[in-house]
Amino acid sequence: MRSTRPFTLAQLAVLGLVLSGLAHRLWESQGMLLPGVPWVAVLGLSVLSAVLFFLGWRVRAWTQGDRKRELDLLQAARVAVMAKAASLTGAGLVGWYGGAALYLMFGTGGARADTGMQMLIAVAVCLVTTVVGMIVEWFCQLPPDDGADGAEGEEPEGV
Repeated sequence: MRSTRPFTLAQLAVLGLVLSGLAHRLWESQGMLLPGVPWVAVLGLSVLSAVLFFLGWRVRAWTQGDRKRELDLLQAARVAVMAKAASLTGAGLVGWYGGAALYLMFGTGGARADTGMQMLIAVAVCLVTTVVGMIVEWFCQLPPDDGADGAEGEEPEGV
Protein backbone atom coordinates (compact mmCIF):
# COMPACT_ATOMS: atom_id res chain seq x y z
CA MET A 1 0.00 0.00 0.00
CA ARG A 2 1.41 3.37 -0.98
CA SER A 3 1.32 6.38 1.30
CA THR A 4 -1.39 8.92 0.70
CA ARG A 5 -0.02 11.91 -1.14
CA PRO A 6 -0.85 15.43 0.06
CA PHE A 7 -1.76 16.40 -3.52
CA THR A 8 -4.46 13.73 -3.54
CA LEU A 9 -5.84 15.08 -0.27
CA ALA A 10 -5.84 18.62 -1.68
CA GLN A 11 -7.73 17.41 -4.76
CA LEU A 12 -10.36 15.76 -2.57
CA ALA A 13 -10.74 18.92 -0.49
CA VAL A 14 -11.22 21.09 -3.58
CA LEU A 15 -13.71 18.61 -5.03
CA GLY A 16 -15.65 18.62 -1.74
CA LEU A 17 -15.60 22.42 -1.68
CA VAL A 18 -17.03 22.73 -5.19
CA LEU A 19 -19.66 20.02 -4.69
CA SER A 20 -20.72 21.51 -1.36
CA GLY A 21 -21.14 24.99 -2.81
CA LEU A 22 -23.23 23.64 -5.68
CA ALA A 23 -25.32 21.40 -3.44
CA HIS A 24 -26.08 24.16 -0.95
CA ARG A 25 -27.06 26.55 -3.74
CA LEU A 26 -29.34 23.86 -5.22
CA TRP A 27 -30.92 23.03 -1.85
CA GLU A 28 -31.67 26.64 -1.14
CA SER A 29 -33.00 27.31 -4.64
CA GLN A 30 -35.48 24.44 -4.13
CA GLY A 31 -36.73 26.08 -0.94
CA MET A 32 -35.28 23.42 1.35
CA LEU A 33 -33.65 24.16 4.68
CA LEU A 34 -29.88 24.04 4.65
CA PRO A 35 -28.28 21.50 6.99
CA GLY A 36 -26.94 22.84 10.26
CA VAL A 37 -23.71 22.18 12.03
CA PRO A 38 -23.08 18.40 12.14
CA TRP A 39 -22.31 18.08 15.86
CA VAL A 40 -22.66 14.28 15.80
CA ALA A 41 -20.11 14.09 12.98
CA VAL A 42 -17.78 16.45 14.85
CA LEU A 43 -17.94 14.25 17.93
CA GLY A 44 -17.59 11.03 15.93
CA LEU A 45 -14.55 12.28 14.01
CA SER A 46 -12.96 13.48 17.23
CA VAL A 47 -13.34 10.04 18.80
CA LEU A 48 -12.10 8.37 15.59
CA SER A 49 -8.98 10.55 15.56
CA ALA A 50 -8.17 9.77 19.19
CA VAL A 51 -8.67 6.01 18.80
CA LEU A 52 -6.73 5.93 15.54
CA PHE A 53 -3.82 7.78 17.09
CA PHE A 54 -3.77 5.41 20.07
CA LEU A 55 -3.75 2.34 17.82
CA GLY A 56 -1.14 3.87 15.56
CA TRP A 57 1.09 4.70 18.52
CA ARG A 58 1.14 1.03 19.51
CA VAL A 59 2.23 0.06 15.99
CA ARG A 60 4.86 2.82 16.02
CA ALA A 61 6.27 1.59 19.31
CA TRP A 62 6.63 -1.90 17.88
CA THR A 63 8.30 -0.73 14.65
CA GLN A 64 10.69 1.42 16.70
CA GLY A 65 11.91 -1.65 18.59
CA ASP A 66 9.67 -1.85 21.67
CA ARG A 67 8.80 -5.52 21.28
CA LYS A 68 7.67 -6.26 24.83
CA ARG A 69 4.14 -6.94 23.61
CA GLU A 70 3.26 -9.06 20.64
CA LEU A 71 1.88 -7.20 17.61
CA ASP A 72 -0.76 -8.83 15.48
CA LEU A 73 0.33 -7.98 11.94
CA LEU A 74 -3.22 -8.22 10.63
CA GLN A 75 -4.31 -5.66 13.21
CA ALA A 76 -1.40 -3.41 12.21
CA ALA A 77 -2.44 -3.66 8.57
CA ARG A 78 -6.00 -2.76 9.55
CA VAL A 79 -4.72 0.29 11.42
CA ALA A 80 -2.79 1.35 8.31
CA VAL A 81 -5.89 0.98 6.13
CA MET A 82 -8.00 2.84 8.68
CA ALA A 83 -5.43 5.64 8.71
CA LYS A 84 -5.55 5.93 4.94
CA ALA A 85 -9.36 5.96 4.99
CA ALA A 86 -9.38 8.61 7.72
CA SER A 87 -7.03 10.90 5.82
CA LEU A 88 -9.02 10.59 2.58
CA THR A 89 -12.39 11.00 4.29
CA GLY A 90 -11.15 13.88 6.40
CA ALA A 91 -9.86 15.71 3.32
CA GLY A 92 -13.15 15.30 1.48
CA LEU A 93 -15.09 16.51 4.50
CA VAL A 94 -12.77 19.49 4.96
CA GLY A 95 -13.89 20.59 1.51
CA TRP A 96 -17.55 19.74 2.08
CA TYR A 97 -17.88 21.55 5.39
CA GLY A 98 -15.61 24.34 4.15
CA GLY A 99 -17.91 24.87 1.18
CA ALA A 100 -20.90 24.89 3.50
CA ALA A 101 -19.21 27.44 5.76
CA LEU A 102 -18.34 29.69 2.83
CA TYR A 103 -21.84 29.47 1.42
CA LEU A 104 -23.43 30.22 4.79
CA MET A 105 -21.13 33.17 5.42
CA PHE A 106 -21.05 34.75 1.95
CA GLY A 107 -23.61 33.08 -0.32
CA THR A 108 -26.60 34.04 1.77
CA GLY A 109 -25.69 37.69 2.10
CA GLY A 110 -24.25 37.15 5.57
CA ALA A 111 -27.66 36.25 7.02
CA ARG A 112 -26.32 32.99 8.46
CA ALA A 113 -22.69 33.96 9.05
CA ASP A 114 -22.90 32.78 12.67
CA THR A 115 -23.82 29.27 11.51
CA GLY A 116 -21.03 29.45 8.95
CA MET A 117 -18.55 30.30 11.68
CA GLN A 118 -19.79 27.32 13.71
CA MET A 119 -19.37 25.15 10.59
CA LEU A 120 -15.67 26.04 10.69
CA ILE A 121 -15.42 23.90 13.84
CA ALA A 122 -16.38 20.92 11.70
CA VAL A 123 -13.71 21.94 9.18
CA ALA A 124 -11.08 22.06 11.94
CA VAL A 125 -12.04 18.62 13.28
CA CYS A 126 -11.94 17.14 9.77
CA LEU A 127 -8.54 18.69 9.22
CA VAL A 128 -7.31 17.09 12.46
CA THR A 129 -8.67 13.74 11.28
CA THR A 130 -6.79 14.13 7.99
CA VAL A 131 -3.53 14.97 9.74
CA VAL A 132 -3.89 12.16 12.28
CA GLY A 133 -4.58 9.74 9.41
CA MET A 134 -1.41 10.82 7.63
CA ILE A 135 0.65 10.59 10.82
CA VAL A 136 -0.63 7.12 11.67
CA GLU A 137 0.02 6.02 8.08
CA TRP A 138 3.60 7.15 8.62
CA PHE A 139 3.70 5.26 11.94
CA CYS A 140 2.70 2.06 10.13
CA GLN A 141 5.54 2.14 7.63
CA LEU A 142 8.11 -0.58 8.05
CA PRO A 143 11.67 0.61 8.50
CA PRO A 144 13.83 0.23 5.38
CA ASP A 145 15.68 -3.05 4.98
CA ASP A 146 19.36 -3.21 5.82
CA GLY A 147 20.13 -4.06 2.19
CA ALA A 148 20.85 -7.76 2.80
CA ASP A 149 18.50 -8.86 0.01
CA GLY A 150 19.49 -6.18 -2.50
CA ALA A 151 16.39 -4.05 -1.92
CA GLU A 152 18.39 -1.05 -0.80
CA GLY A 153 16.89 2.34 -1.60
CA GLU A 154 13.31 1.19 -2.05
CA GLU A 155 10.45 3.19 -0.56
CA PRO A 156 9.24 1.70 2.74
CA GLU A 157 5.85 0.09 2.51
CA GLY A 158 3.01 0.05 5.02
CA VAL A 159 2.69 -2.73 7.54
